[in-house]
Amino acid sequence: MSTFSAAWNGSLGYTRQGLRILGETPWLYVQILCAFAAPAAVAAYVTASDLPEGFGRSALLYVLNAISASAAPVVVMIAVAAGFHGVSLGFISAMRQGLWWLPRYLWTNVHTTVIFWVPILALLNLFEWQRNEATVEGGLGVVVTAAWVVLIGAAALYIHSRTLLAPFFAVHGNLPATLATIESWRMSGRRFPIVFGTFVVSSAPTAVPLAIVLTTLAFTLDEATGVRATYAAMLPALVWATIKLVRPFLITATYGMYSDLWTEEQQRRAEEGAPPVPMLARPLLLISRWIPRLAGRAIGRRIEWTA
Repeated sequence: MSTFSAAWNGSLGYTRQGLRILGETPWLYVQILCAFAAPAAVAAYVTASDLPEGFGRSALLYVLNAISASAAPVVVMIAVAAGFHGVSLGFISAMRQGLWWLPRYLWTNVHTTVIFWVPILALLNLFEWQRNEATVEGGLGVVVTAAWVVLIGAAALYIHSRTLLAPFFAVHGNLPATLATIESWRMSGRRFPIVFGTFVVSSAPTAVPLAIVLTTLAFTLDEATGVRATYAAMLPALVWATIKLVRPFLITATYGMYSDLWTEEQQRRAEEGAPPVPMLARPLLLISRWIPRLAGRAIGRRIEWTA
């Protein structure tokens, strides 16, 4: 079997496995999604309201979007891990246990955000420079623009795939954020086809239709009446609200893949030894190592089924 076929079949297998886990306690995930989509929905409403501009409005919108964007994934991760290990968690337990891991998750996201946005912003700036300083007209210009879009999109998918496992190593593998990010980069490099395939196969069926709907509305709403401008202002909050629909499918599939790949890697390292921590990462790890331990201290014990 070719590498492509194996990755495709494996990705489908992990996606089906994730759907079975979701199907066992669907109401739990509905509650979690509604709880964290609500702040984004309120933010969208505030954006469209007549609330005066100023620091208070900006702060309120920031807090609402931050709650929706940051806290939901780690709560879903804990609920998914419990489901895979046959542990029945209610909504309150999933929220309480998940939010204790939020400091670790956020610090890991700082790492992956830098890794993602530094090259992507560089490409975007190059694209902007080309449009302003080396303009290409006519049909060739359309081709050049399409090539930039494909390049930037491919780079975004590649980098996101390489950092996809970092939160799982941080939360479920109990690794400090720096080591979790390093392990994600290493693991996804060795097993990129299955990691990329699981990422795309599990998220595309919900992400693509939602993106089409949001994009279509942006171009079809009436501009003369100001509806399109209002929608454009609400769009960031709406994106965070709709992303909640994608995460359960992605997280359940990725958790199954992570569990298998990490078990294989630990067996390999038992025979060959673990790779060293890169020199450049050691100072950061030394400075910030205490941050991931906040969760363990707060809980007072390890949640064994997250390992």
